[in-house]
Amino acid sequence: MRYLPSSPAEDRALLDTIGVARAEDLLTGIPESLRLKGGLDLPAQGSEQEVTWQMLDLANKNTRFCAQFLGAGAYDHFVPAAIDAMVGRQEWFTAYTPYQPEISQGTLQHLFEYQTLICDLTGLDVTNASLYDGGTACVETALMAVRVQKKRHTVLVSRGLHPLYRQVLKTNFAPHDDLKLVEVDLKDGVTDLADLQAKLSGDVAAVMVGYPNFLGAVEDLSALAGPVHAAGALLVSVTQEALAFGWLEAPGKAGADMACGEAMSFGNKPNFGGPYLGFLAVKDAHKREIPGRVVGQTKDLDGRTGYVLTLTAREQHIRRDKATSNICSNQGLVTLRANIFLQLAGPEGLKGLAEQNVAKAQYLRQRLLELPDMEPVLEVPFFNEFVLRYTGDYAALQEACLKESLLPGLDLGRFYPEYQGCILWCATELHTRQMIESLVEILARVPATV
Repeated sequence: MRYLPSSPAEDRALLDTIGVARAEDLLTGIPESLRLKGGLDLPAQGSEQEVTWQMLDLANKNTRFCAQFLGAGAYDHFVPAAIDAMVGRQEWFTAYTPYQPEISQGTLQHLFEYQTLICDLTGLDVTNASLYDGGTACVETALMAVRVQKKRHTVLVSRGLHPLYRQVLKTNFAPHDDLKLVEVDLKDGVTDLADLQAKLSGDVAAVMVGYPNFLGAVEDLSALAGPVHAAGALLVSVTQEALAFGWLEAPGKAGADMACGEAMSFGNKPNFGGPYLGFLAVKDAHKREIPGRVVGQTKDLDGRTGYVLTLTAREQHIRRDKATSNICSNQGLVTLRANIFLQLAGPEGLKGLAEQNVAKAQYLRQRLLELPDMEPVLEVPFFNEFVLRYTGDYAALQEACLKESLLPGLDLGRFYPEYQGCILWCATELHTRQMIESLVEILARVPATV
């Protein structure tokens, strides 16, 4: 972001123009008791070099991992340097909501292209631009489903959905007086079809299923679509690892009516937890209920291609709790990075990256199972994450890995009591054979539990 300082003379000229003696006089609307009485407790000003050194000292307090085997919703992928170079171009400086198309053509064009790419990946007709993250995308999709289904007020959620996504749903969907959230059990790592059928009723608006789910398992959307549609409900796929679209059948082609989730894997780093990029794609019949904005392509009077906001729920800005959505902004910069990444990769490149993820995860699982204290748990197809039972002490395993600057997988007992003692491992295209072998060597030295 550009830093545009002003001189004291320029500040004085600005205050004189608006007829104010001091900048503090602009704060008269704030009660005196709430105003800061002194300066902020900040270090004395320094040169750019001194400030840079200080920031480096702070950054060096972070643990630097030479390899990360933790996924669970935040994935470390390679980001081409071209993305950082291209997002700094002046065409993208107007990344705020593009209400005035005549001065926002660059932003509108990249949003239109992003929408087109997401529709291609999901196999659905319309997508928006955009949502905050995977969790809020789930909420918006659930709320949209009950609007589309009108007199149906229940949403079934597979326990294979990301636990934090489910928590966001409980916080933002379930509290509505007339809406109900019901969880569906798992069997062998995927949604229990028998439990799903038992809970399908005339009041169910939609069923939300992970694709892949939190345990890394690839759900069979085609098998779930039959009973869900027979009950008059919508099938919603939720994808927390968008790179899986390069490997799996598009959810819309596998029977899903809506697809939502997290797309930060496209050209964005985890960045200690954000910003993320939620996506939502739907069939054309449901586009009028989609939250956020939809950018369209058109022609001006001279026949030149142009881009405009085609659909936007204006009421979301003015009706507060009665609005269909409270999404009043978009992840413009994160969306732009995803757009550039996907266009640089192309269909074959994305498929190649996905194949690398699958191959690295398969190899990691094979090598870990050669250790005496690792046991298989699920025998289901997976993308780049999988579950293994660890008969040793996870705390000792974690300590041994951290000492060698390796970040191990997630202790699943934190979220799933039935998977106590199990670890969710992840591998991406960034994992080399040497990294995996180093992990195996370290784990082999962890003392066995007596």
